[in-house]
Amino acid sequence: MKKIFKILSIVAASAAVLSCGPSKHAVHVEMRHPSKAGMDLAGKAVAIVCLENQDSVKTLFSKSLADGFAYTLEQDYGTGEGSVGIYGMPRLQGGNYASKDTLVNLIMDTGTDVVFLLDTVSLGTMTIGGASHVAVPQSVDSSYVSEALLQYTIKMYGFDAMDENEKVYAFGGTSTVRPAVYSDGKQGSAALIAKAYQALPSEAWEAGTEVGSSFKSQWRHEQYSITYFDKEIWYKALDKAEQYDWKGAMDIWFTLLDTNDMLKRACAEYNISVACYMLGDMKLAASWLDRSDADSKLPISDALRKRIDARK
Repeated sequence: MKKIFKILSIVAASAAVLSCGPSKHAVHVEMRHPSKAGMDLAGKAVAIVCLENQDSVKTLFSKSLADGFAYTLEQDYGTGEGSVGIYGMPRLQGGNYASKDTLVNLIMDTGTDVVFLLDTVSLGTMTIGGASHVAVPQSVDSSYVSEALLQYTIKMYGFDAMDENEKVYAFGGTSTVRPAVYSDGKQGSAALIAKAYQALPSEAWEAGTEVGSSFKSQWRHEQYSITYFDKEIWYKALDKAEQYDWKGAMDIWFTLLDTNDMLKRACAEYNISVACYMLGDMKLAASWLDRSDADSKLPISDALRKRIDARK
């Protein structure tokens, strides 16, 4: 038994000598990805411009919808109430509002990174359904409720000045708002429809929040590898990465670049690339990964590069 133990000890010692190369540690993170609409609004200043015409109902609907849209973006990206500017602009006959030049000019005018241009909303004909008795009415005037129906169609264009592709995004669709109209049950359809139009701004606001939901970030659980060696300085950097203190970890990895050991330098550069990726700087992440590959390409390099290229 002692002889077997001695042999196992020798094997373990030999393994320790051979394990002087880098090790990997998995860091699990919830990563923010672009919205379902394809636009990445994280960390960017956003503005919404509404086209206005002589139809006050359509203009009010557009502004209310834009307000709901802005509210959703502010909540999702944590930029604070009022951080998404809403502007009005007269709609001119023959204007090319889907063009890149128009949207770039709006970027310049609003001083933002991203602009959405909401074209004039198209509204159908308001209809009103039959009145139903309210189980617990608040008053005699609200003892009955009718559901109104109004179909609307929107067109919207988006442009991100920070997107290298300089793509104009086009969005559109048709849906229906359903204002609830309360009455005493004696009013005619014309009076009920008039009340439904009064409730339209709040319905448009709700519609705007629905539109905004397509532009909310998508979150995914992902795993990333950090390389390290059996030295205290590497463990310190690893601890900061585990706490998602990427800047603090980078400060340590920078100190490890001054070495003639190409493998250790490549590992530090790879880790810096991961940190840049986590901080949202894809250009810098790609640059540091290039340096790592040039010194000593790691087996895990290609997987990181695919992720970087997908986010550029």
